[in-house]
Amino acid sequence: MNIIQELEHEQIRNVLAKRGVPEFSPGDTLKVMVKVIEDVVDPKAKAKGGAKGKKEVAKEAVRLQAYEGVCIARSGHGINESFTVRKISYGEGVERVFPVYSPFIAEIEVVRRGKVRRAKLYYLRGRRGKAARIVERTDARAKKLAAAWKGFKKPKGDADALTKINGISVDVAARLLQIGCIKFEQIANFSDDDIANVDELLSLEGAIEKGDWVGQAQKLVAEAAAAEVPAEVKA
Repeated sequence: MNIIQELEHEQIRNVLAKRGVPEFSPGDTLKVMVKVIEDVVDPKAKAKGGAKGKKEVAKEAVRLQAYEGVCIARSGHGINESFTVRKISYGEGVERVFPVYSPFIAEIEVVRRGKVRRAKLYYLRGRRGKAARIVERTDARAKKLAAAWKGFKKPKGDADALTKINGISVDVAARLLQIGCIKFEQIANFSDDDIANVDELLSLEGAIEKGDWVGQAQKLVAEAAAAEVPAEVKA
């Protein structure tokens, strides 16, 4: 492996540490959550005048924009792999090419799996209505993928500061929030299946067991419970 390949693999690992890449192929209906960066200017500071003031108050705001359509092609490999998603918008066909490991993609969700025979579905460009429909895939493999574990049921209440656990960065905490894991108590009660599912879904490469997240979470839960006892006694 040369230095370029090593750098590419490192970049792929960095992206997978922030989000997963589901298994999908041409014919599947995908929902791609794209990060859109916008400049936000404080209107009060803007009213004071001066171009200099505008630069000082301009901030970047990130929002997510959903793009849903049919994957009509996958090409390339490694860090250069990309996929094309086609949808019909106001009667016109629109296509977008996304790099699989783009940092501007927050999430890729498989909405529906299609049954096709070709690796490239460019023939859909010349079809409309029922002629452009793709039969849904219902074989055993499709059912297995559809039944794959997708996350926890989100509990009530505010989220805990998961970054207090050594090994959980801000990015990993954000991804845990996306799968419904928002409390120390949830991590403290992880079963072996939960550890395996979270590790696979978030591509953590065994970080949960290596960093003893369960043990750290149990200590934080115990400390929180101990801190509440004196307040109850005083009352």
